[in-house]
Amino acid sequence: MKLFNSYIFRILFLTVLFVSPLLLTSYDDTRNFEISKNLDIFYSIFQEINTHYVDEIDPGELMSYTIEKMLESLDPYTTYIPESDVERFKMMTKGEYGGIGAMIGKRDSVMMISEIFEGSPAYKAGLLPGDIIVSVENRSIIGKSREEIHELLQGQPGTTLILGVQRKGVQQTKSVSIKRENINLKSVPYYGFIDKSIGYIKLNQFTQNCAVEVRTACNDLRTKGATSLILDLRDNPGGLLLEAIQITNLFVAQNKKIVYTKGKNKIAESTFYTKDVPWDTNIPLVVLVNQYSASASEIVSGALQDLDRAVVIGNQTFGKGLVQTRKDLAHNSLLKVTTSKYYIPSGRCIQKMDYSNHSYRGKGVAFADSLHKIFFTENKRPVKDGGGVIPDIFVRIDTNTVLVKALKNEYVFDDFVNSSFTFADTSHVRISSFAVDESLYQSFRTFASERKFTYVSESEKKLQNVIAELKRENISANQEISELQKKITASQMALYTTEKEYIKQELAQYIMLRLYFERGKIQYNTLHDDYVSQATRILQQPKEYNDILQGIRGVHKKM
Repeated sequence: MKLFNSYIFRILFLTVLFVSPLLLTSYDDTRNFEISKNLDIFYSIFQEINTHYVDEIDPGELMSYTIEKMLESLDPYTTYIPESDVERFKMMTKGEYGGIGAMIGKRDSVMMISEIFEGSPAYKAGLLPGDIIVSVENRSIIGKSREEIHELLQGQPGTTLILGVQRKGVQQTKSVSIKRENINLKSVPYYGFIDKSIGYIKLNQFTQNCAVEVRTACNDLRTKGATSLILDLRDNPGGLLLEAIQITNLFVAQNKKIVYTKGKNKIAESTFYTKDVPWDTNIPLVVLVNQYSASASEIVSGALQDLDRAVVIGNQTFGKGLVQTRKDLAHNSLLKVTTSKYYIPSGRCIQKMDYSNHSYRGKGVAFADSLHKIFFTENKRPVKDGGGVIPDIFVRIDTNTVLVKALKNEYVFDDFVNSSFTFADTSHVRISSFAVDESLYQSFRTFASERKFTYVSESEKKLQNVIAELKRENISANQEISELQKKITASQMALYTTEKEYIKQELAQYIMLRLYFERGKIQYNTLHDDYVSQATRILQQPKEYNDILQGIRGVHKKM
């Protein structure tokens, strides 16, 4: 370890000796002098700690911690990616990896399979949602992190691994052999029809070649009779900038400015235009967004809004207008650094948080409303910057109710569906006609009760604190406390009635995911979705659609 430490310090020292003269070419350059001085101080501190600290230290761990804390003070998106995580980072941008095709999540101290991908090695091997993975290649994984387990499960396609799996109702641990395959996470997990003429495309992420997937979906839908489209970007966190431009290009003529970037250095400044022949510049188009649509999603929705090419429906988007550039570092590591802000055709930047004041340690503060400026679309509709993309039509935000949240957190939905439904149920449970009836709902309530699920409200938690405080101060209020407890208990029991429709809706989604995978869940949601209903209504009313784009009505109507 000492030899390794000595090597690290020699490298650091030589780096400082090499960098310092370059930075001090001009002694009048105070900034460069500060950089050189602080590198020197940093090296000295590191050397003294290595030489004199009472316990042995790991220089790699200490350096990683130092880098992490330094970058945290900037913004949430500037990150260091060590060599061990580079492949996973590349996988996220490509949307593919070698693995078993299952989502796993930590439940208590074990790892549970929460979702199986359709047609994946895990599916072929007979694994099911709810299965507990206890070992990989005969090595126990109890207590290991999700990242460590992902490392074990992923590998070269064609290689085989052995999993130890426990299943509810089966006493013995089952040994399952699985051959890894190339897992391609589709950016478009589902597309189809809302009615005979309105096509629907769900885009999950902007990974490599997602524009090709969208174009393929568009072609197929048009061939089958689509005369208008809904592009769903809800919960899409973004991804590759060039893919966002190419998707916008599908609906916009050539040589249109889509986005430009501005940064501290000229090298960070670029302007991007549509280059390809568009797929269709006239087909009526609605884009769905919500508060989790970010980055590339905001480029597409914002550019189509600025160019008056689509009606945007939903909620105000996330507000990420920062561009990260990948920088290759020594020893196969990477730095993802924020280098610029992006601006969409009207000239507005949709960045919501201001990270320029580093005294906030990378937390950022929202730009004040007074700082928001007004810009104009091609049809002179007023739009604002500094807070994400504001839709043309708002839809009530979908939120989980308190009881639904508690049922999800305690895995009650997962356990009920996994114990009550199998793939054989697809013979009678149809996506187009399925509904959670009263009988199924009562079975779910009985299951929750038998599982000893209890919902503890915030008021009950606070009451327990009051009771403890009263005891500490020796104050008697038994009658009053008893009355309050009765009211709270009655209120909590009533939630199964007042939140019944929300619970049924959530339960239906779990059932669709279990039986028909992600595509089935999305298809089912299109039939029971306020956002899609609003989009359908607008597309069925050509005058209202055109009035919104002309600024005659809608959130962005002309003054």
